Amino acid sequence: MERISSRQNAHFKLAHKLADSARERSKAGKLILDGTRLIRAYVEQFGSAELVLLANEAGAGRPEVQALVQASPQRGYVLSDELFADITQVETPEGISAIAPIPHIAVRGKDEFRILLDGVQEPGNLGGLLRTAAAAGVTTAHLTKGCADVWSPKSLRGGMGAQFILPIRERVDLTTALTGFRGTIVATSPRAEQSIHEIDLTGPVALIFGSEGRGLGDEGRALATQLVHIPMAGPIESINVAAAAAICCFERLRQVTARGTRRSN
Repeated sequence: MERISSRQNAHFKLAHKLADSARERSKAGKLILDGTRLIRAYVEQFGSAELVLLANEAGAGRPEVQALVQASPQRGYVLSDELFADITQVETPEGISAIAPIPHIAVRGKDEFRILLDGVQEPGNLGGLLRTAAAAGVTTAHLTKGCADVWSPKSLRGGMGAQFILPIRERVDLTTALTGFRGTIVATSPRAEQSIHEIDLTGPVALIFGSEGRGLGDEGRALATQLVHIPMAGPIESINVAAAAAICCFERLRQVTARGTRRSN
């Protein structure tokens, strides 16, 4: 692996910009991946032809890093610990990062289970929510311009590969994202009469969630055709948006699975 010792090196300068700036990621059409797990998740979906691998001294000697370097047509680079620390935001890094193109994932089949996120601002929350959505079978995720950057290092770590599987549309308008959608549009409200468990979610469904602080805005509430509450036993006013999304997404999956089981019997 070739060594990089200068801050003026083009690969280092690009990695530093990608780690720090959503604007630079958008401008370059690239992102930075921290750690072998994220890199492998990316490679599984898109291959390694366009990866640029960057490791520190300790990371370069690890067998899993050597395997990634050998599988990548691009050459890997070794950075000093000081330089590597400037391109990773992980407190205990594995010693390997990669520069990669931002993917655009097409919708597969019918787009009948959408999730719309309006102003979810905490990157780790956003990534974890997208991971939940992918696991529950969401077909597209639509993010308004008030959301955190889905390609930031923290969002990517929270998603743990979800962004490489789930079709994501960024900086959307909620109304536009639902144009032509024929199905139930669900939003949560603590004052709603019915709970998420009491409505039929087996057909086309769009779930709208608001920000961590203010919740869902007026536009989202106006678009909803069904308001529901999430039952809670304790004296808690609300729950984290990622937790709320998990409950709703997996309730939809539960209902669809149960209906399929009944039909097969």
